Amino acid sequence: MLKKGVPTTAIVSFVFVFMVFFFTSQINLSLLSGSNVASSTARSKPVIVNSAREDKRAPSTSRSGVESVITCDCSHGYYDMWSINGPTLLDPITSTLFAIGATNSTPLEFTVKFHPYPRKTDKNAKSKVNELTLTSAPPKSSCGIRHSSPAIVFSTGGYTGNFYHQFNDGLLPLYITINSLTLDQDVILVVTNWSDWWAKKYADLLHQFTRHPIVNMDNQTRTHCFPSAIVGLMTHGPLVVDPRLLPRNKTLLDFHALLQNTYGPRRNHLSTSGKSKGARPQLVLVNRKNGVGREILNLKEVLKAIEEVGFKAIVFEPKRNASVRETYRLLHGSHAMLAVHGAAMTHLLFLRVGTVVGEIVPIGTDWPAKTFYEKPARVLGLEYMKYKIEVNESSLAEKYRVNDLVLKNPSAFVNGNYTKAMVYMKTQNVKLDIVRFRAYLKEAVVKAQRFMDKEG
Repeated sequence: MLKKGVPTTAIVSFVFVFMVFFFTSQINLSLLSGSNVASSTARSKPVIVNSAREDKRAPSTSRSGVESVITCDCSHGYYDMWSINGPTLLDPITSTLFAIGATNSTPLEFTVKFHPYPRKTDKNAKSKVNELTLTSAPPKSSCGIRHSSPAIVFSTGGYTGNFYHQFNDGLLPLYITINSLTLDQDVILVVTNWSDWWAKKYADLLHQFTRHPIVNMDNQTRTHCFPSAIVGLMTHGPLVVDPRLLPRNKTLLDFHALLQNTYGPRRNHLSTSGKSKGARPQLVLVNRKNGVGREILNLKEVLKAIEEVGFKAIVFEPKRNASVRETYRLLHGSHAMLAVHGAAMTHLLFLRVGTVVGEIVPIGTDWPAKTFYEKPARVLGLEYMKYKIEVNESSLAEKYRVNDLVLKNPSAFVNGNYTKAMVYMKTQNVKLDIVRFRAYLKEAVVKAQRFMDKEG
């Protein structure tokens, strides 16, 4: 009931004004709350670029449409790759990269620590890789040396002492990373965990990737400035170049061609055997002689069998400081390569298309042999031939009983435990059954002879 003296129109007006005020306040509070949440999120997280797009292309390193100057392609199982998409200052003393092109939309003083090596879940590998810091905080130093090209920053630590990892964790990922850029870019390589032997050994190949001197980050005392920087390397898997993930559809064959362009001799001087009458196809046996497993115990008998079936045999024992060019020409000019499963099989990258490549596969190494070497060999058009070791050819037969799980079912014995796999990788040697091996060699020499007759 209305009190006397209070007009109805006045009450209606009051109610209307109150409701407008109430809803306006709620809207402002909601907007203010949303603004605070957005601000908090922006301050704590970089922009994460998920490269698992429908077209399966690698993400652009362009800053267009990116809210943060620091971004990460962190969606992969093998690697993370961080980008500073604008002016970058490298302080080598503190191993820090500063995003000096940060804007108002950049997270304030965002910082991340990162091991630039493409084995993101491998703690043992990362323990041998220097940790870098990326930050949008302002640097305390000014530019000492200015560069006009972007930087690609990576490590040659980790497992780089191993020949397989020199390619799989370093050179091949570098090739993939450079070819993933959406525009052709002239880049500067910046390396941490520097090794003089590595830089000298691969100097010719590294200069196929850049025309600039390579920056040894570990011995620098002045700051360096770049227009942008990629930190870390991309990888597609064990000796894999996936054309679906690269803008120009590159494959492992393109990397193979790059090696040929870098180290290869002229066509007229490919073969060390030649096409002279009575010439035998040349087989290079890449021998393990390091005392850490998978050695051929009856090497002399094996070499005799190789010669008797019709090969010209050459024993090659890899050394870390060996000339890549000389090694390449030896293998590239041959008609067959033979090795026990291990890092030395990586030399298949040096072979001509059509070459016979034989892998002696000890007990318990079937999966890595197929994954790391058989698959890449077939992509490269090599004539892959596996020689699977039987129990009586393994030194493990002297230590374990025939029904022991180690011999009977290696997969069940290992069961995902890498330490147990070392039984097969580190303590196993092989003594080939010459009668059985000779039958394998006879098939190989026919294929190698056919290849030599065709290619020289």
